[in-house]
Amino acid sequence: VLSVKSVELFKDETSLKHYTSEYETNELVIRRGIPFKVLINLSRALKIHETPEFELRMGSRPMVHHGSLIPLKPVDPKPDEDVTGFKLLAKAEDVLTVEIHTSAVNTGIGNWLLTMRVASTNRRRKLPYLKVTNDIIIVFNPWSKVDPVYMKNEEWRNEYVLNEEGMQFYGTSNSIGEMDWYFGQFEALVMKASIKLLNMGSLRYKDHSDPVQVARHMSALVNSQDDNGVLVGNWSGDYKGGKSPGHWNGSAAILKQYANTGKPVKFGQCWVFSGVLTAVLRCLGIPTRSLTTFDSAHDTGGNLTIDKHYDVNGKPTENDDSIWNFHVWNDVWMARPLLPEGYGGWQALDATPQEISEDSRLYQCGPMPVNAIKEGQINVDYDGAFIYAEVNAVEKYWQKLKEPKEIDGKTILYRELSSNSTKVGKRLSTKAVGRNVREDVTHQYKYAEGSKEEELSFKNARKYAKITYTVRKDPKKLVEIISFSVTMSHCHPKGGELQTSRSGLCSYGKTFDVLSEHSSSVVAQILDVDLTKNLSGQKSHTFEVTLPFAAYKETIKGDNNVKFFILGGVTDTDQVFAEQVVVDFKKPTITVKAPAAGQLGKAITVNVKFTNPLPVGLTGGMFSLEGAGVRDEIYVEVGAVS
Repeated sequence: VLSVKSVELFKDETSLKHYTSEYETNELVIRRGIPFKVLINLSRALKIHETPEFELRMGSRPMVHHGSLIPLKPVDPKPDEDVTGFKLLAKAEDVLTVEIHTSAVNTGIGNWLLTMRVASTNRRRKLPYLKVTNDIIIVFNPWSKVDPVYMKNEEWRNEYVLNEEGMQFYGTSNSIGEMDWYFGQFEALVMKASIKLLNMGSLRYKDHSDPVQVARHMSALVNSQDDNGVLVGNWSGDYKGGKSPGHWNGSAAILKQYANTGKPVKFGQCWVFSGVLTAVLRCLGIPTRSLTTFDSAHDTGGNLTIDKHYDVNGKPTENDDSIWNFHVWNDVWMARPLLPEGYGGWQALDATPQEISEDSRLYQCGPMPVNAIKEGQINVDYDGAFIYAEVNAVEKYWQKLKEPKEIDGKTILYRELSSNSTKVGKRLSTKAVGRNVREDVTHQYKYAEGSKEEELSFKNARKYAKITYTVRKDPKKLVEIISFSVTMSHCHPKGGELQTSRSGLCSYGKTFDVLSEHSSSVVAQILDVDLTKNLSGQKSHTFEVTLPFAAYKETIKGDNNVKFFILGGVTDTDQVFAEQVVVDFKKPTITVKAPAAGQLGKAITVNVKFTNPLPVGLTGGMFSLEGAGVRDEIYVEVGAVS
């Protein structure tokens, strides 16, 4: 009886050739399209009339037409030829040495089982397949020119595939903050979690070979909304039962917890979803980067406008549309052979559960070609209208009519107050290649504001968007009686008083009302102030409103900013001024001092310093540390900080 006694995969040698030596898995990680060598010790020597046959298998019921069974035929490929099969390198007594070839186009990624059997010219019936090894994980190959994820630039590959460390950007467009982030894509439990996600949900085995479908699948599985994926989103400010999104320093700790428990991890927000998605996709071989857009729009209506509503009295009402101070998603690098030429390269991808994708009815988004977004061609796959609005939507203010109107058979409830086409999509930021600094990539997503190219892009996009019916102001009839302006510091130390001022210059001696609301996102309303002033001709007046620390300290525990809603107008006229201003709080710095080198097996002492900037004491303080070479996340409780 023939059996396999042992197998040698030449892990160290093979890993170097496959650029996978950093993986900490017990399994051999190989990149498809690069051959790998296997030495097989059999229980006896093969007879002269016996020849070996091999297969790669995935899943419990492997089938060729499902893409989960790959018969390996004898091959003798030419250099750089993309083939699937095996080459017998040596046959000595009971030892076989074979070279396995996988296609860089058609081989699915994942955990594969290598099997063999012996065919004999003396027997009609072939012997059953024997297990050789299931310690093989195949990933995408950005080094292969025929793999759709091929990335020519070596420095880019080092950054977007091999770099375990990165940066995330946050804050506002006027005050950009940055944080280090540990992706940890080579850790064993990160790979375990990634393979688990690959096999969850509705991704077919035949789609394991397609980076477009794998990336789209992961944008759904990194959030827990539909399928018990990795991370639970929480924007409420109440994080009982889990950890605050601001707690996390990287992706590895989250994916380790998910791999060990199989349960969604609590909690995350956009930068955490993006960091986890970067880790998973880099682990599987897809070049990926995290990217932050400031003043990022969330368009729920699909009309490319961010609609902000006020009631008949000028008070802001609940709005489904919003403009986030910042939003973090991902770009993935791949060819798009099923789309028009020129749409390969960076593709926008988002795992934050915002809206259901019309294509799948799941909370997933992308991949969408960045080049198509820039040109306004939002009709290509996937989720083009939503992503285009995130960087190019028009901000509009509406006020409810006292009496509805009928226009073209439609009932109109609101009148348009004003619009702003330059508010959305600013200072798109990602980590620079090979350097720990911010790189601005706004030009990759959109043309310059006010340019003819930008105007044409928006016209193209509007062809595929919903139309908003409204009572529009006639600019010929509108006379600007008062000019308004708002003065506000966009970044402020937390714990101090906030001051905002609004000025009006009157040229006709009319009366105007200014209504102001201060709120911390949608968590709570902090202050509501109505102010009125009669002005004579050529006179100006400034209103000042102060928001003390005591008024907002209880409502910003989970947020780091306050938003001012300002609505002003001139009575008995159509002139209205509407504005929203975000004030971001500066985060205090943490200084870290560590020795330049440590000794293996010995403790390393790290000095960490933090100064409390608030006028009140802090309790429950804790430092956390995560990084390459650190086996588990380290927590150090510091208690009260006065």
